[in-house]
Amino acid sequence: MRDGARWLPLSASIAQMKKTVLFCAAVAAGILAACAAQEGVQPKWTLKQSNFAPIKPQTTKEEVERLVGKPLLTMTFPRKPEEVWDYRYMDGVETWGAAIHFDMQGRTTYTEFYQDRCPMHPAPCR
Repeated sequence: MRDGARWLPLSASIAQMKKTVLFCAAVAAGILAACAAQEGVQPKWTLKQSNFAPIKPQTTKEEVERLVGKPLLTMTFPRKPEEVWDYRYMDGVETWGAAIHFDMQGRTTYTEFYQDRCPMHPAPCR
């Protein structure tokens, strides 16, 4: 042994390598599980801004869900009164958000688009 280097026996080295591979596989599985979409929610890489083009004022919730799937996030503002459905979609390599606003009768009032500044968070942020 030179310079105080320590050599592991071959079996110990292989065992250490197996542990490392198992750890990396577990981390990869965890990342993939985190990316899994909720049932009915379309992954952001399958949506484009053009998917939201048919959504005009007075479109019903059922029609919106048929066009772009279930929302990633739903918020209700009783004092306003409105409900907002939030979606994410990709434009090239950038993540964008689409917020569809509904009145309390379940019809759209307007849709807004914004660049998502926190693409790795569970909910979009502006």
